[in-house]
Amino acid sequence: MKKLEKFSRAVFFSLFSAIGIFAVALAVLGPEWKNLYKINAATKQAEQDNSKIEQIIQDHEVLIGKIDKDPNMLKRLAPATAGEKTEEANLPEVQITAQTLAQAKAAIEQMDSNENTKISGEETPAWLERATSKVSRIILFAAGAGLVLVSFVCFNAKKE
Repeated sequence: MKKLEKFSRAVFFSLFSAIGIFAVALAVLGPEWKNLYKINAATKQAEQDNSKIEQIIQDHEVLIGKIDKDPNMLKRLAPATAGEKTEEANLPEVQITAQTLAQAKAAIEQMDSNENTKISGEETPAWLERATSKVSRIILFAAGAGLVLVSFVCFNAKKE
């Protein structure tokens, strides 16, 4: 009987103290854990931005290579970039108005907002948000400390 009592005391002591230690650790380290989720989301965003920049750089290198190979390409691009009228009969005339620019800008902004919502979808879990509020942290700390005290007071080895 004494062996069963000692075993049950050890199990209850381990269980109560482990839960108490976890609650205290969550109360103390919860904000850091929450910050870790934000850092990971920012890292993913930076990696996506870097890949976009690398793609733009590659596109520019290809364009520069084409300009180096074909000097006529520069003659065709310069008026379009400067906004001058071209007088070549073979080229179609494109009229860019403020309305078409506004539509293009709105489409690009919508694409950017869609990409940002994908990244923000990987935010902090709801349970961690609740656990890191000020009131919840105080309650978690007090409950965890209480469980550790209860495990030491009630489930320690009896003196004979």
